[in-house]
Amino acid sequence: MANKTATYIGAGILFLIGVCLFGYGVLSVVGSTSARGDSSWLGFGFGFGCVGALFLAGGAWMAYAAMRGTKTEVIQQVTYKVDLPGETKVEQMKCNSCGGALKAENIKMIAGAPTVECPYCGTTYQLTEEPKW
Repeated sequence: MANKTATYIGAGILFLIGVCLFGYGVLSVVGSTSARGDSSWLGFGFGFGCVGALFLAGGAWMAYAAMRGTKTEVIQQVTYKVDLPGETKVEQMKCNSCGGALKAENIKMIAGAPTVECPYCGTTYQLTEEPKW
């Protein structure tokens, strides 16, 4: 993150210098002829313009490099833990419909609630906690 920020700052500095030099070069070329018709400053203005263009290109490259950077993808893995109430043991659970024995593999979380699907009759129902008294 800090390296990316430093690259953006460097690109901004190069842009600023490039704009100043390029602008000075353009103004020198446009206003290079004196009242006597002397154009000795013409090459000087082109030089500043070219150097300014190089600074602008360097700033653009640095900004592109900072934007491109490495992108990280966050992969989030969620694990649901079914905590059955009281002294309930999965081996003791039986299907409410057919009485078949249910195992831990038959319990799934659906919409935030523990739900059982009977492997024998296919009945699906939500587990409910019975009072302990």
